[in-house]
Amino acid sequence: MSKISKNTFYGKTLIESHAQHQSRVRELSSSIHDSEEAKIKRRRLLGPSEFWGEFWRQQEALLVADQGSSNSMHTFVLQYDEGYRKFIVAHPEIYWLVDESRPKDQRCSYEVIPDGSPCHLYFDLEFGKDLNPSSDGSKMTKTLIDVFCAHFLEHWGFPCRRSEVLSLDSTTDVKFSRHLVFRVKNVMFKNNKHAGRFVKTICSNIRQSLLLDNATRSAVDNILSRFHKEDLAELFINTTKGKELFVDEGVYTRNRHFRIYKSTKLGKNSHLTVSDDSEYILSTTYTNKELGLFLDSLISYVPSTKNLILLEYQDKNSVDAIKYSKECLSQRRVYVRAEKKIESPYPDIDKFILDIVKPGKIREVKLLNNSVLLYAFIDHRYCANIGRPHKSNGVYWVVDLNNKVAFQKCYDHDCAGFKSAPRELPEKICFEMDKETDILLSSVPDPQDCSLCQTDNFVALEDDDLELANIDLP
Repeated sequence: MSKISKNTFYGKTLIESHAQHQSRVRELSSSIHDSEEAKIKRRRLLGPSEFWGEFWRQQEALLVADQGSSNSMHTFVLQYDEGYRKFIVAHPEIYWLVDESRPKDQRCSYEVIPDGSPCHLYFDLEFGKDLNPSSDGSKMTKTLIDVFCAHFLEHWGFPCRRSEVLSLDSTTDVKFSRHLVFRVKNVMFKNNKHAGRFVKTICSNIRQSLLLDNATRSAVDNILSRFHKEDLAELFINTTKGKELFVDEGVYTRNRHFRIYKSTKLGKNSHLTVSDDSEYILSTTYTNKELGLFLDSLISYVPSTKNLILLEYQDKNSVDAIKYSKECLSQRRVYVRAEKKIESPYPDIDKFILDIVKPGKIREVKLLNNSVLLYAFIDHRYCANIGRPHKSNGVYWVVDLNNKVAFQKCYDHDCAGFKSAPRELPEKICFEMDKETDILLSSVPDPQDCSLCQTDNFVALEDDDLELANIDLP
């Protein structure tokens, strides 16, 4: 049978029409493709920076983030494998796009709250359910929010409502757990040290208020006297150490790691999600609701500094609200350590401490009243109180130069007040100290005015660190 040609079968007119149609399809496809490329380029031009930097050392990551635009780069921590942590610098929107694509069990991310940076008021609330079967975590949380909103208004004149407090929940069958982020419009604390003082003062007043009769409660805190004692009493929970507030007051330390929205602790299925009883109203600025919730959950993200007010809190008699300025950001201290040996004015004591914490390394040394040294570490979290390393909070060692002893303490709230058994300094060190006391002490610089205190390897102790040593000083 002879083969029929295409032209004969379809006809010339149909073939030409089909060719014209195909040509038109190619033109339209090319036009659409070019249009999408233009949109992508436009989004990249107008959208956030796509920079992505990964670091093994926190100080390096913080420095890179600090060198970028004042409100664009953010430092995050990704925990993986056996607890190892990688520090990532990226714009929050970019980090969210990457993080939400990870498998659910691998979303173990934290925000680094940089030392000295503006931050929102934040809380970590928790209690064990086995010791507190009758505690109503939802009611307790609402009472706490009302207490701090009332103090906001009293101290600074800014109204604060439950609708401005983002409540995130990661409660399990074993533990009640909440994170709160106060998102008062155009208002942040100058840094988390001021936020921490504010929280600790109010918590202390709550404890004291419950010990007083109704007639004298207002003398301690007029605001707390407006709350029923029964409601304030419900904020206390049972622990292995007795009654305590369900507020973790130890989360206001330098460069604190705070878990982000939709993340879980490594090896656990306890992702942070919006709590069922949250009254927070998300801004209509965001078309992507999940992205909006993530950005609003960040403690130290400052998308705009226009009209931003920073709150300062020294004590209830010394509060202030200042307008944000570039000078405020310049006060942010980023501790970037050079690759060199960290030393105090007492190198023999440094070696003694290093021998104790090996393979850990000294991160910084602080001096108090020329008579106490405080040592903070990298890769060392072993706590003698619990007989193992802490999972998140660090430990530090205190050296009492007068009594020539050293002991371990830690930042974990559960270990508040703990001191390890003191270790006597070696005889050689004691002998050298006795022989050269005058020389050594006279060579220690004034913490208020010295170049050594401003170097990477030596940090003068600040007022909030006085309680860390917790020893009798001259």
